[in-house]
Amino acid sequence: MTIEETLRGGQVHTAENGLMYAVVAEEGGPDSSSVQRGLAHMIEAVPRSLIPHLGRAVCYFVPWLYKQRRSILIGLKPAAEGEARKELCHHLDVKPSGSLLLISLKFYEHDTYGLAMEFFDKIAFLAAMESPDASDFESLLRRQFDAGKAGELTAEAWEWRTAYSEAKAEDKPEAWRNYRRSAEADALGLYMASMFTDIFYEDLFEPEPGFPPLDPALVHERVRSVEHLYPANRGYSLQIVRQRPRHRRPAASASR
Repeated sequence: MTIEETLRGGQVHTAENGLMYAVVAEEGGPDSSSVQRGLAHMIEAVPRSLIPHLGRAVCYFVPWLYKQRRSILIGLKPAAEGEARKELCHHLDVKPSGSLLLISLKFYEHDTYGLAMEFFDKIAFLAAMESPDASDFESLLRRQFDAGKAGELTAEAWEWRTAYSEAKAEDKPEAWRNYRRSAEADALGLYMASMFTDIFYEDLFEPEPGFPPLDPALVHERVRSVEHLYPANRGYSLQIVRQRPRHRRPAASASR
C-alpha cells in the first residue's frame, strides 16, 4: 500500500494533548485494542504546550514499513514466502504544509523502549526546528559550553558542537543554531521518553559511543530546562534514574 492510499483510508484521531495520529491495523491480525491503548498513553506523554511547535504533523503507526526501489510502502500483512523486503523502522517527511511520521509497529513488536525512543526522538526533532532561538534552554547550553563542560547525548549533537567550535566568525551564528537545535532535540526526546517509561542513565550510551557522553548532572540540567519550557501533562512526571537498582541476594538460611 502506498503512503497516499494509507492517508486516504486512515482514520486520524486527535489525542487529548492535541497531537494527531492514526493506527493502521494488520490485515487479518489479532485484536489491537490493547496496543492502541498503549500507544495512546505514549502519545499523550507529549506536553500539550509543545504541540503548536509541530505544525500540522501527523503520526501514523503502521504494521510494516518498507522500501521498494524509490518508494516507501506500508505492509498490512507479513511478507510472502520468498519475498524480500527492505524493512524500515520509520519514515519522516518534513513539509511546511504538515509533516508526516510513519512508524512500524512490527519493527518494534517486542521493544516498547525502542518504540518510545523512536517516537519521542522524531517528535522532538520536529519541535526543535520551530523552537525560539532565545530560550532558557539556549542560555543553559551557552553556559555549559562556555564553562568547557564537554559531552553530548548523541554523536550528531557532538558533531554540531565540534563544527561550531571550529567555525569561522561569520559562520558561528548558523553553526550555533544547528548545535542548539540538535542538543535541544536530544534533551526534549529524553524528557518525553522518561515520562512514559523508565529511563536509566547507563542505557543512554553505547559502551564505546565514539564521543564524550554528557555527565549525569548536565543531563539533569538540560532535561529540567526543557521541562520548564514544556511542563508535563497531568498524570505524567519526569523520572531518570542514574543507576539500575541492584537486587539483594536472599539471606542465607540459618543452619540447624
